[in-house]
Amino acid sequence: MTDDYKKDLRVPTFCPLCDFTMKGKSTTTFYSHGVCIHCFIQFVDGREERWKAGWRPSEEQLTAHRNVVLKMGT
Repeated sequence: MTDDYKKDLRVPTFCPLCDFTMKGKSTTTFYSHGVCIHCFIQFVDGREERWKAGWRPSEEQLTAHRNVVLKMGT
């Protein structure tokens, strides 16, 4: 196994989209869509085609999402 391959398997500490920690089922959603479980539920689930086409949330949507996640106590 090459070092490049191992590097591709690593899940980052923080979600590349919302910057919250990657924990729980985030490993699965990171490998499939590149985001944590919270971002997957909010922005990807049920909208996979749009996500695959390159759509990403606006900064305002991300700010609102971060506020909700903070209130949930992650």
